[in-house]
Amino acid sequence: MKVWLLDIIVGVSALIVFGILLFVLPMVMPAAYGYIGALLLFIAYLAVAGLTVIKNSIT
Repeated sequence: MKVWLLDIIVGVSALIVFGILLFVLPMVMPAAYGYIGALLLFIAYLAVAGLTVIKNSIT
């Protein structure tokens, strides 16, 4: 698979995951912690996905 296509898929899926987290986490925990948790999980998702794409493009 081409790297640019995989990068676009990761970006779109990250936005979808972030939207779901913003909707669900504040209902499960207090609102402030839910929003911060959603942001931190979004950053972690992008970091792991980005490292995976880089690793696959090098090898």
